[in-house]
Amino acid sequence: MGKSYSIKFEDRGEYLYVLVGGRKLTAAISATYWREIAHHCFQLKKLKILIEKDFKQSVSPQEMLQMGNYLGYLLPTFKVAFVDRYKHQEVNELGKVVARHREVIMQLFDNVEDAEQWLLVN
Repeated sequence: MGKSYSIKFEDRGEYLYVLVGGRKLTAAISATYWREIAHHCFQLKKLKILIEKDFKQSVSPQEMLQMGNYLGYLLPTFKVAFVDRYKHQEVNELGKVVARHREVIMQLFDNVEDAEQWLLVN
């Protein structure tokens, strides 16, 4: 059985770029791809991540609470620049707040260029 999402990794020197997408995001899918991201980060010794999310349908606020907590457990003190191609801003803001309470340094962006600039200066 194949994955219900696609994921692409690119080592961009100072940070790891990740493009992840699919039709519908769930907390379980998020946990799976964040484990993959963590594996690549530890393997490449990266503490900065630029993740571009391309899921047409996002998660509920309750699922986002789970996702933010899990991210804080998995990658505390990492810097994460986050871009959502479908602009699910309200639920992403909730995830950012939860992740920050778990010591993840996270910022949301409208485009990859701004996200990259933030990562490179922070």
